[in-house]
Amino acid sequence: MIETLMWLAIPYLLIGLVWAFFDAEQVQLIDTALRTRIPAGSDIGAFLLTAAFWPAGLLGIDLCVA
Repeated sequence: MIETLMWLAIPYLLIGLVWAFFDAEQVQLIDTALRTRIPAGSDIGAFLLTAAFWPAGLLGIDLCVA
């Protein structure tokens, strides 16, 4: 069961990383929201959040880090 989930995670993460690469505006919005909370890693955190929640972006839902 764990092996199946790991194999399914590979395409999910690859699609997410490509999505985050091309959705730079969303990454920038999340980065500015995270800059006050984690100033040292806000850019990486914003990129990873955008990559993890790419299905929401595919449906047109914008992420809000308030």
